[in-house]
Amino acid sequence: MQTESKKHISYREACIADCYDLAVLKGTVWNTTYQGIYPQEKLTGYDVEKNKRIFESIVENSEISLYVATDEEKIVGFMTCGKPYKPFREYGQEVGLLYILKEYQRQGIGREFFRIAKKLVTERGYKEFFLAGNRRNYDAQKFYFAMGGEVLCEDGEQVRIGYKI
Repeated sequence: MQTESKKHISYREACIADCYDLAVLKGTVWNTTYQGIYPQEKLTGYDVEKNKRIFESIVENSEISLYVATDEEKIVGFMTCGKPYKPFREYGQEVGLLYILKEYQRQGIGREFFRIAKKLVTERGYKEFFLAGNRRNYDAQKFYFAMGGEVLCEDGEQVRIGYKI
């Protein structure tokens, strides 16, 4: 499924060839988003090769979909949707990762990822999903609430937010 939400941004499923770029993008987003939230050694110790292998395992996992947003050929964001990484209550679906480069935020990319996630969740026969985010990432939480999410619980450093379709 490939869709377009804005003239220059397109969406598609990720492939193995994307995994290095996804790992680099995740590290970039960590450095712009989590300064003062994560310990500095966690940010400076980010391992691109390790994350590349993680993304490869996600692409190869039939129970999780990994979508990318591209501007021309450049990947500017990504989202995973599917079986939860860690079971949570009765939820059978999770948006596990949602990262967008800072300069591409507030342009409708996150909203399009949510539209894609809702379609995937519905196609899989579910009527709800959740996501977990850092409880101190307030900008992300504002967005999650604007997308209709409700706090399910706070657990240590994470807040879990649920969505009904």
